[in-house]
Amino acid sequence: MHLREEDKMNREIKFTEENFEKLKIGDKDSFDLLYQDYYLVLYRTALLILGNKEDAEDVLQDTFVSIYKKAKTLSDFEKLRPWIFSILKNTSYTRYKKRKREFPDEFILDKAEESPTYLGEDDFAEKSEIQDALMTLKEKEREVLVLYYYNDFSIEEIASICKTFQGTVKSRLHRARKNLKKELLKTQEEYEGELL
Repeated sequence: MHLREEDKMNREIKFTEENFEKLKIGDKDSFDLLYQDYYLVLYRTALLILGNKEDAEDVLQDTFVSIYKKAKTLSDFEKLRPWIFSILKNTSYTRYKKRKREFPDEFILDKAEESPTYLGEDDFAEKSEIQDALMTLKEKEREVLVLYYYNDFSIEEIASICKTFQGTVKSRLHRARKNLKKELLKTQEEYEGELL
């Protein structure tokens, strides 16, 4: 269920290694380019993890501040994308811990027509039943699904982002798919029950 090849091409990042080197010395234009390339995909990811627009916007802002401040600490351009998502993930969960609240029951997501198509959102992302079911999963299950299906990270990259083992990621992904399917079947049965 990974992104189709044409979708991958549509969401290519324009931020280059040359821009990365400039960013590391505080170049504002390079930061602006990185922001343009990553803003929407990071916003969508934060929204899927947090389930709330205001929280996602706050986390996104904090993430970009951290990226700007810490960019000089990253030496390998190839690790930039997983590093950025790792910052976003950590910032999201720090926000939850501070608020000491549970994940929201309802999931708020901008409609597909409000999001540019180049984000590569497929049918999996556009169905509200799936969005609702996603929010019923445990946070670590939701996290691996979002990184794997919505952002096309490999098992190895997700393990690096989540600071865990590849086997743990595979296990969480397996459990998450199973629980998501169970939740979707329950929703379908409820819907069919209403029709009778």
